[in-house]
Amino acid sequence: MKNILINLRLPAIISSLLVLPFMILEWVNRRSFHEGFPIPLFGLLWLLPVGFILILMPIVRNVWAGNRIMVNPISLLLRVAFLIAIAWLWVGLVLDQMPCFLGVSICD
Repeated sequence: MKNILINLRLPAIISSLLVLPFMILEWVNRRSFHEGFPIPLFGLLWLLPVGFILILMPIVRNVWAGNRIMVNPISLLLRVAFLIAIAWLWVGLVLDQMPCFLGVSICD
C-alpha cells in the first residue's frame, strides 16, 4: 500500500500544479455570478493528467534504464494511443471551459 501511495505522489503533485491556476481563475472571475463551484470539472481536469503521467512513467523508466523502447511495440502503441487521447481530451476540455475560467457571463 505504501508503494502505491509513493507512485501516486508525483503524478498527483504535477496534476495539482496544472489544475491550480484554472481553479484560481474560476474562483476569482466567477464568484460574482453566484454559481456553485464546478468540483466535477476540476476533478476530471485533475484525474486526466494523473492518468497521463501514470501511463508515461513506465516508458520513461525503460528509457532511463537503457532498455530498448521497441521491445514490446504493441504495448508501446497502446500506451502512446492512450497518451494522445488523454492529452487531446484535457486540452479540449480546457479550451472549451476557458471562457468560464476568464469570467464570461454567458458560459455553458
